[in-house]
Amino acid sequence: MSRLIKQLKQQDGFSDSDKMIADFLLDNYRGLAALSTRQLAKLTYTSSAAIVRFSQKMGFEGYTDFKIQFMAEMMQYVSQPHNDEEFNDRDTVRMIIEKVTHMEINALRDTHLLLQPVLVVKAIEAIKAAEHLDFYATDDNLNIASLAAASFIMVDKNYTIVQSIAQMYLMAASRNKKHLSIFISRTGENRMLVDMARAIRGKGDKILLITSVPESSLGKLADIVLPVATVKKLEELGPRVFLGGAKYVIDVLFASLAASCGLQHINSRDSWLKIHFQY
Repeated sequence: MSRLIKQLKQQDGFSDSDKMIADFLLDNYRGLAALSTRQLAKLTYTSSAAIVRFSQKMGFEGYTDFKIQFMAEMMQYVSQPHNDEEFNDRDTVRMIIEKVTHMEINALRDTHLLLQPVLVVKAIEAIKAAEHLDFYATDDNLNIASLAAASFIMVDKNYTIVQSIAQMYLMAASRNKKHLSIFISRTGENRMLVDMARAIRGKGDKILLITSVPESSLGKLADIVLPVATVKKLEELGPRVFLGGAKYVIDVLFASLAASCGLQHINSRDSWLKIHFQY
């Protein structure tokens, strides 16, 4: 159980209004993304000021920061498989199919709840403003980066993807004010990616991060963080569940960009590709 969830459950040192807010959050976390400070205050019979004080008491600057972190940790907490959902040597193929399906559907659903429209809008604005997209990812996450690049080029966004770590370091060291750096990391703690992000951050360039741990080292360096739900147990499937959620986030970004630049433009490019490459 995360520190934040534990605090909300134990409620040590909480006032009556704090307890009311904590109880409501734990019981209604799935609908929290759409609630403003004023709306939450009304539902908890408190005030906007009380909500802000509560968020600060939890160690955050304000309600928005608290909400993002709370929802990320709550989604991970509830997505931990119970004992009857863990794999074991007595499982039939049908049972495994059901367990994997349940786990991945839950992860996508929870990613949907975490993905606040305001975060997507910020990401879209950053992508539109950039003249070039630089992708930073390793191992299987490179596949997600390639998928994103292939999608974004359909809306006239050029990109750079390199598989060599040395070349990534060189890319991070270059001064590219009109470039947007897009990092994809499940844990947000890959030492090499953190080093690259620090170099980029030191130059004042923007960073967009897709991760399952918004409070990670990379999360603290990024300008925009798009959260992806994952699982804690069944760790061997954790990276694979993350890949599904990350692809979902990429699809949302692409669909938003396609809608804003004109679907006719996208369809004409798609038709041209089908004629010439039969993909």
